[in-house]
Order: sequence, then C-alpha cells, then structure tokens
Amino acid sequence: MASQPSSGYRWGLRAVIALQCLLILAFVYQGLSAPGPFGPRLPAVQGETLWIESHGALHQFNAAGQRLQHIPLRDLKISGSPTSLQFTQEHVAWVHDESRVHRCDLQQRQCLPVELADLDTRRSYRWVRVSPDESEITVSDASHHRVMVYRRDAITARYTLARTEADGMRFPNQTLQVGGAMWVANTNRHEIVQLRTGPGGKTERQQHPIAHAELRPGRSFPFAMAQAPHGQLWVLVAGPNMQNADLLIMNPQWQAERVIPLAPKQDPNAIALFQQHMLLTDMTHFLVRRLDLYGRVLGPFGDASFQAELETARNQAQWAHRMPTLLMSSIGVLMLMAAWLAWKAGEFRQLRGTAWRAHPAEKTAQGNHTAPTSPSAVPTTARPLERGRVTMVKALPGSTRTRRRMLLITDAAVFLAIGALIYWAWPQFYQHDCAPGKSCAPWMPYAFAALALLPLIPSMAVRRRLKALEGMRIGTDGEQIQARVGKKHYQAPAHQVTCTRQQLLIGLSAVPLRLHGEALFDEEALRRNVINRLPQMHMADSPWSPGWLGHYWKHGGWRGRAIVIGMGGWCGLWVWLMLR
Repeated sequence: MASQPSSGYRWGLRAVIALQCLLILAFVYQGLSAPGPFGPRLPAVQGETLWIESHGALHQFNAAGQRLQHIPLRDLKISGSPTSLQFTQEHVAWVHDESRVHRCDLQQRQCLPVELADLDTRRSYRWVRVSPDESEITVSDASHHRVMVYRRDAITARYTLARTEADGMRFPNQTLQVGGAMWVANTNRHEIVQLRTGPGGKTERQQHPIAHAELRPGRSFPFAMAQAPHGQLWVLVAGPNMQNADLLIMNPQWQAERVIPLAPKQDPNAIALFQQHMLLTDMTHFLVRRLDLYGRVLGPFGDASFQAELETARNQAQWAHRMPTLLMSSIGVLMLMAAWLAWKAGEFRQLRGTAWRAHPAEKTAQGNHTAPTSPSAVPTTARPLERGRVTMVKALPGSTRTRRRMLLITDAAVFLAIGALIYWAWPQFYQHDCAPGKSCAPWMPYAFAALALLPLIPSMAVRRRLKALEGMRIGTDGEQIQARVGKKHYQAPAHQVTCTRQQLLIGLSAVPLRLHGEALFDEEALRRNVINRLPQMHMADSPWSPGWLGHYWKHGGWRGRAIVIGMGGWCGLWVWLMLR
C-alpha cells in the first residue's frame, strides 16, 4: 500500500518534467520567431501620399496624416520583415524580402521576384533603390560590403549587372540618389560616400566623415539619410547595436554642422522628407516621429485609428519581450516542484550513501530478534567465502545504453543548431571591422566555427566514458580490492577503500557503482562477492555526503589533504566575499 503514493508522486514528477520540456520548446520557438511584430518602418513617398510598413501591413497616408488604406503583407505573399520599400508608380512598389527583390502590383495584390545576378539566396539585409523609369536598380548588399548597380536590357527586359562598387565599402547601408550622384551610408567606415560617374565611365568618390562633438559617445555608425529642401543632409547615426540614434545635420558643403537630440531611447529605421516635415519611424516605440525643418519635434504622424493599432501592437511586442523571462521563471518554479515530487517519490533516497553491507533479509531478522536456528536457515548470500579466493563482478551489459543514445540525440540537435547559427551568422561576421579602417582576418570566421563546435568535444568524451563503464570489473581476494575501468586499473588494500552506495573511492579515484541512481552492477552479486567479503572496508553512512572528503583526508595522502584544504579555503574565501 505504501508504494501507491510513491507511484503517484512519480507520475506527478513525470508530468512536471514533460511540462518543463514543453516550456523549453516554447522558449526556443519564441526565440526563433523573434523579433515579433515590427513597429513603423520603411517610409516611402509616392506623389502626395506616404506609405509605411508597420505591424505586418503597408499603410498609405495623405498629407494630413489620414490613413487611406492598408494592405496586409500576407495578401502580397511576402514576409513580415522586408528590408526595403520604394514606389515607382502609384500602385507599383519594389520590396526586398528575405533574399530577393520583388516588384509588387498592389492593385492585383501580386509580388513577382526580379532575377538579379550575383545575389545569393541567403536571407540578408539589403537596401534597394529603383530609378523612376525602372531601368536601373541599385542594391546595397551590406553583408558582402558592396553596392551593385543593375541595368535593364531594352530588348530582353532582363536586368544585368552593370558595375559593382566595393572599394572601401564596409557594411554599406541605405543609399540616396541626389541628382547625378549616389550617396551611400558607409556604416563601418563612419562616413557618407558620394559616388558619381565621371568622364570615361570611371567612378569618382568623395568621403565625408560624420564626426561631431555633440554626438553621444559611441554614436558613429551612419545608416540612413534624407535631403532637406535647402540642400542639407539629415543623417541618422547609431551606436554599435544600430539603436538609440542621433540626428546629424550636414550643410550643403557636406560638413557636419549640428546634432538634433532625439529621445534617449529609440530605434529609428529610416528618415524621409514628406510635406516639409522629416519623418522618423521608431520601431521599438511604435511611433512615427515628426520634425519640422528646424529640428523641432512635432506631434506624432498618423490618425487616431492608426495610433490605436500602434498601441495594440506595442503591447503585443512588450509581452513578446517579457515572454523569455516568464518562461524561465516558470521553468524555475517547476524545477522546485519537481525536486519536491522527487523527494516524495523516493528518488533522492537512491542517492543516499547509506551503508548496505548486510542483506535486507538479515536486517529484518535482526530487527525481529529471530536469528536462524540452523545453518540451512542462513541465507546462502551470507555464508562466508574462504580468504584468498578471488571473486569478481562485472558491470551489467547495456546499463548505459539509454543514456548514451539520449546523449547522441542531444549532440545531434546541438550540432544542427550550431550549424544553422554558423550558416546564418557567417556573412554577418564581416559587418564589423576588427579595428578602425581594418577588416577582420580571413581566418577568423573559421576560428569562430571551431570555437562553436568545442562544446561537442566534452560530450564525445562523456560518451566514451559511458561505454567504458559497461566494461568495468571489480574483484577482491578478501584483502585487496582491484577495479578496472576501460584501460585504467585501480588497486588498494581494502582498509584504505571507502564504499558508498554510489561509488568505490580508491585513492584519489572513484569507481562508480551507480549512475544517477541506476545500478551499474548486479547489486546482490556485488554485496555477496565483494562488499561482504571485506569487513575492513570503510562504509559511508551519511545521507548527504558521499564520503569523499573524509576519504581524501584519511586515505588520499598529501594530495588528498591538499585538495580538502584547498576546498575549505575556497569556500571560506567565497563566504568572506559574500559577507563583505
């Protein structure tokens, strides 16, 4: 009858562990589905209207900020995270989504990919600008540090690569066409580059640094820009994480003139001139900031219904950001509940160091004071064996097979996860310079990949160790005890050996008898052929200590005592630091 409550607690423990696994999967899914709903991004002017991509749709506004229409991105069959948006006609938009450039007809709700040579299919950040007649496409391929210009063939209507600007480019970001010149935010070079086609088709370039004393510390990465009617260039300059930008004004001579302070924390994606106002789309705060041409902050852009949608999307994003904390907290609470259920189910009793020299039947007989009256009544397992005779026990075959298989499955999952991370992060590695004006060495990505795979090496060693445990042998002649684990042999007089429920401590080495509560040997044979033959062997009988500290001090020699003293000193230092 006593086993029924224990069985119930054990089933409860399994349910809690299953729930923990589900929460971990939810945590992984939440991480893979990040960053969640985006706030306003990618402002694009089309005639007298403005288009903005926000919380999964394209929104069109008139000059007064009234929303005219909105088109869900799923109706266009594109993802919720495009990186570029531009209009060349009233109902024709050019979008870069995932890894391809699309030409979208909004009336037909149809987006068709445009074939462009020399662009890989890897998901990447790219900024795309198209000429008004759609004869030329400029792609800022940030991950590969180049700006590519494509021209349409008049006969085949296909786009071919006309030229590539890669010299001096380090993570080129958004571009801007001003007259016959193209401006590029050369982010990791901390400058704005002007590209102009000179006589003979040769590209002429001018670099304009964005350094200014009023920029906040760390704000040195230009990524977006717009030109004001008086020829000034408004540049968004961010920190290394491309957030919390400052707004830098460059005069018509392209020199840094002044800095307009923005909110302490914001996440602008782009800047656009619309109806004599500068609009900054703030993704994190779900806000479209509006500034006049003197830099004064005005009311937010958009009508009441749009602001209400932004508020709802902002709340959803905040809950999505809190989700990892909630999931980890729930996992922590479930771990405490699992520990309580494991204690009630008796799982912790398997880890106790209780002495187990005597046979359970003998303990019962001693407790009832009913000793056997004849030799035949004495259990055969208690009959002494003659001294000098060697007896041996072998580890149970397959005792670690399940654990090795689970470890192999875990290694495969980790290997796939690391491979996916390296695959996606490899081109992003080159987005940062190792020093100002100096690119990273070509061997560094390979070193990064090697470091990422290092966690698999200890797992391989553990798997080999588990396999070796199945070949263990423990033998004794009544005086000495000897153990073999793989290619290692351990031997000592029995009075210098400590036995716990979990292991044999021989010198400074430990020979496991159980693995996480699961027996590695036939414990009846181990008791009969080894433990009961060695009355001089020390037995650890504490429910908390495995006996190794006392064993190291008494039987570990000077090295064992040094280990114990070192452990005591380390604990004392830790307590002293905590109490300071």
